[in-house]
Formats: sequence, C-alpha cells, structure tokens
Amino acid sequence: MRLADALLPLLPGGEGLVAFVGAGGKTSLLLHLARELEAEGRAVLVTTTTHLADPGAEGASAARIVFRGDLEHPAGPEEPAGPEPRPGVTLLVTRLADEPGKLKGIHPSRVAALKRTWGLVLVEADGSRRLPIKAPASFEPAVPEGTDLVVGVVGLDALGRPMDERTVHRPERFAAVTGCAAGAPIGWDHVVALARHPEGLFKGAPGRRVALLNKADEAPYIPSPGQLAALGADLVLLSGAESGGRVFLAVRPRVPG
Repeated sequence: MRLADALLPLLPGGEGLVAFVGAGGKTSLLLHLARELEAEGRAVLVTTTTHLADPGAEGASAARIVFRGDLEHPAGPEEPAGPEPRPGVTLLVTRLADEPGKLKGIHPSRVAALKRTWGLVLVEADGSRRLPIKAPASFEPAVPEGTDLVVGVVGLDALGRPMDERTVHRPERFAAVTGCAAGAPIGWDHVVALARHPEGLFKGAPGRRVALLNKADEAPYIPSPGQLAALGADLVLLSGAESGGRVFLAVRPRVPG
C-alpha cells in the first residue's frame, strides 16, 4: 500500500495540513509521501517549523526550494503567505541553518495561511537528531495551529536497545514519560506509554493521530495486532524497506465515517 492511500482518507476531502513528529525517519517518510503525491500531478508544499535535512541528501533534490527569510518570524497582518501553488513538490524554508546540512524552517504561525493557499501542506514539526525514538521537551513539538493530521513516527529498531543517548533523543524526558530506566532495554510497553502519555509522542496533537512504526524490517520483533491496537491511534502503519522500495502496511485502520 502507498502511504498516500493510507493517510489521505483521514483528511477532509483528501486535503489539509499533515504534521510529522517523533523520531526514526520523519524526513524520509515525509518526502516519500510528497513524491507519491507529486506523481499524481498534485501541488504539494513541504516545510518545517524546526529544521529539515537538506533534501538532496534524502533523495528529493528535484523539489523546488524556496527561501523566504521573512517567514522566520511571527506573522503580521496582511503579510504574503508564501509561494503560489504549482504542480510538484515545493520546499519552503527561510535560510540555511546553523547546523551543517540543515535548512531552517518557518515560524509556526505562518502555516495557517499556507494551508488556505495550498491543498496539501506537509510539515516536519519535530527534531530528533536522526535517532530512532524520542520524547518531546517542554517546547516541542512545534505543531502548527490548524493541523488536520499528526503522524507520530517511531523507529522500531529502538526495541531491545539500551535507553541512552545513543538511541533516544532526550532520554531524561523518555524516562519520565515511559518509566524506562537509563540503560534498560526499550520494550514495546515503553512505546505504548510514549504514544498514550499526554506529554509523549502525540503531545498537543489537535487533529487525528497516526502511529507510523518505521524500520519494521530492522526490528527484532513485530508487535501483534493486539499490541498495536494499544497505541490508541486512529491508524497504525508499519513501514519497512524491501528490494522494490518502501512498503507500508495498515494494521488497524479506523477511517472516520
């Protein structure tokens, strides 16, 4: 199944604002979704409210990159929203970030106006330093107002690994949210606690919630359907790589009727 086929039915009219949070492959998954939509001839805006890896390093160098330094600050009255829609993928950022290989995102207050102009806006709203799993700090995630769907990403390759800074972004927060002690192996019960805790994976999520469990092909084990249901999301997706590309499996769909 395609990622677009799983997510678009959760959006009103198949359009809206999708925010990716968590850890374990957010950028690559977001850009994969953008390329699927581009193949349909749709106009897709990709941006971030934090930082985004240089898309050339993620295999999306064909995206049109637009730099708008004025969007780094809070929106004022009657200010231009951003670039005009056109078919394909447009990546909107403000400047090169201080961290090499990263692009600086726009202010969260700017996203609502973009949503009014573009049919689909994909936002990376969290940072994780390329680690498999994280719990958010007090100022995270930067989910914009008006978000229709929050995709919480977890790398299943974290299972069984020690809970430390080599595996977890913000291990002190992860311990507080999940009860996993420093150095203890990360188990499925910790992932469930992360997803269900109000200060965890879906912290502040205003819309529908999708748990996207990435790197299933690298996981030491795959949780059962009953275990996956314990995440409490509107939809649970497993993602992994095969020889033919990336594969997505909808495990417990609950599409609104």
